Amino acid sequence: MSTTHPETYNHPDYEAAHQQTYERTPRHPITPVPLPPGVRQSDFDLAVSEFVSIVGVESVFVKDGLSDYIDPYDVHEHDPAQRKVPSAAVCPNSTEQLSSILQVANKFKIPLWHFSRGKNLGYGGPAPRVNGSVALDLHRLDRIIEVNDEYHYAVVEPGVTFIQLYEYCVEHKKKVWPSTPSLGWGSVIGNTVDRGMGFGMNFAHHQCVAGIEVMLPDGDVVRTGQWGITSSPSAFLSKFTFGPSLEGLFFQSNLGIVTKMSLWLTPQPQAYMCCSFSMPLFTDLEVMVDVFGEMKRNGTVQSCVWFTSLIETLCIMGRREDYWTGEGPVPDWRLEELRQETGFGHWYARWGLYGPKRIVKAQFEEIKSVLSRRAPTGTISGNLYANHEDDGRLDATTVPDQDGQMFVGIPSLWSLPLINWPISKDKKDGKAAHGDYAPVIPSNGKLLMEWMNVSKPICEANGVELMADFFMHERHVVLMNMFTWDQTDTAQKVKMERLYYGLYEEAKKRGYGMYRGHVNHMETDLIANLNDFNNHAYNRFVEKIKDALDPNGILGPGKQGIWPNRFRHLRETQEKKSE
Repeated sequence: MSTTHPETYNHPDYEAAHQQTYERTPRHPITPVPLPPGVRQSDFDLAVSEFVSIVGVESVFVKDGLSDYIDPYDVHEHDPAQRKVPSAAVCPNSTEQLSSILQVANKFKIPLWHFSRGKNLGYGGPAPRVNGSVALDLHRLDRIIEVNDEYHYAVVEPGVTFIQLYEYCVEHKKKVWPSTPSLGWGSVIGNTVDRGMGFGMNFAHHQCVAGIEVMLPDGDVVRTGQWGITSSPSAFLSKFTFGPSLEGLFFQSNLGIVTKMSLWLTPQPQAYMCCSFSMPLFTDLEVMVDVFGEMKRNGTVQSCVWFTSLIETLCIMGRREDYWTGEGPVPDWRLEELRQETGFGHWYARWGLYGPKRIVKAQFEEIKSVLSRRAPTGTISGNLYANHEDDGRLDATTVPDQDGQMFVGIPSLWSLPLINWPISKDKKDGKAAHGDYAPVIPSNGKLLMEWMNVSKPICEANGVELMADFFMHERHVVLMNMFTWDQTDTAQKVKMERLYYGLYEEAKKRGYGMYRGHVNHMETDLIANLNDFNNHAYNRFVEKIKDALDPNGILGPGKQGIWPNRFRHLRETQEKKSE
C-alpha cells in the first residue's frame, strides 16, 4: 500500500495547481484514520489486501497517501470529530477492476465513496459523507472512446478531464467545440452527473446526455436509452427510450457508478461573437434579468448568459488589499469609486453567438435593438470572429483569450486566482479557500434583486463581500453566492459556516432549493430535507430504490441525503445538529 500519491495530471500547471490545493503535507495530519462504521479491523485489513490484489500496491493509498482524498477547504480540518476522512483509497483503471472492487466491498460490507476527479471544490471535493469510507477514485478510467464529427458527440470514461477532451479534439482535428466550465481540471462525467455547467451552446451538460453506461452496486452493468440496444445507430443520438428513462437516477446519485457517458457537443461554427452588456447600478440587475430572460425564452439568445458582479471582476484582477485597506469587506462607497475609476459596470452579462456569420450578425442587431429600448443606460459590445469562406469553420485558437477561452470550448485554470481575494500578499502561510451557496431561483428580476438585497448583509456581517454570479437558463437561474477565506484563520472558518446557514435560512423561507450540496450539509440532510412534500416522499422513494439496488449499503451512503437501510441510523436532522 502506498503512502505517497503519484501525479494525476499530465500538464505541469494543472498538477502544480492540484498539489497546491491539496497540500501533500497537510497542516492538520490525517490521523487517526477511522474504520468504516460497523467494520472490524480484521475484515478491513482483508478487504484492503484484496483491493491490492486487484489494482496493485501502487494504486491503494493509506495514511499520508490520503492527502488527495479530503476536502482541501474543510472548515472542520482542525477538529477530528467533524472532519470527513476516508480510511483508504483505491484507484481502478478498468471496469473489470471496478467490478472486482464492488465484489470485495459487498463481501466485507465496506462503504465506498466514489468520484471521478475529486474537483467538486467548494462542496467537499472527494471527502466522504461517512467517515472511514474507502475513497473509490475513478481518475484512471480515462479513455476517450469516441468523438463523432457527423453528429457532434463524445463518449468518455469518468477520468477524462475537460482539458483532455479538448486536446483530443484538436489533435484529431474534430469539427466540434466541447463545452467547458471555468476550470478545465475537472471530469467531464463528474461535472455532468453533478449537473455542472459550461458557457457555450451546450452549456447545461446534464441536458446534453443521451446514453450512459452504469455499474450497479452488485457489479451488474446497464446501458440506458437507445444504447441498451446492441449496435443501435442511435445509441448516442437520441434521449428517447422504450419505457422509463433511467439517466436521471444516476445524477447526483449513489444508486450506481457512471462508467461511460455520451455528451452532445457544439458543431464547430463558421462564426462566433463574444458579447457583453453592462449596467452601472446595483439596482440595474432587475431590468437586466427580465430582458435577458425574455430573450432566452424566445430564442433570441440560445447560449448561456453568465451574469457577474463588479466584485468578481475585481477579484480576477487583484486582491482585496489592492482596493481597500480598511477593516472588513469593501464598503459600497468605495465600490462606487472603483466602478467610476475603472469604467466597469456593476453587473455584466456575457454570452456567445454561434453559427453562420450572417445569422450571428442578425442576432446581435436584434439584441442591440431590444437592449436599447429596454435598458438604455447599459453598454453593449460584440466582437465578431469568423472564417470568411462560406463553408469554413472557425479555429477557436484564433480568438483572443479575453474574448474566447471557455466561450469557445478552450479549458484553462483562469478563475483559480479569484479565491486569493482575501489573502494578504504579506501573509506567506495563508491558504485560500472558497465555498458556495447555490440556490435555484426563477428568472425574474424582482426575485433576483430581492435575493441580492437579502444575502448582501449576511455576507457582510461575516466579513465578506456579496460575490455573486449566476448562469441564466430559459426559466430559472443557478445562482452562486461565493465566499472566500483564509483557511489558516479559525475565526474566518467559523464565520463561513455561519454565513452558509444564514443564506440557507433565507432560501428556505422562499422555497429555493439548491443546485448542489456540500458534503458537510449532507450530514444533517440540510438540502435533502427541503423536499418536504408528502412527508418527504421524494427521499423515501429514492431510498426504496437504494435498498433494492444496494442492500449492503456500500455505495456512497448519505450522498445527497440518500441513506441505505444499513446506515440510516447515521442520519441527523438539523434540529439534532443544532442541539
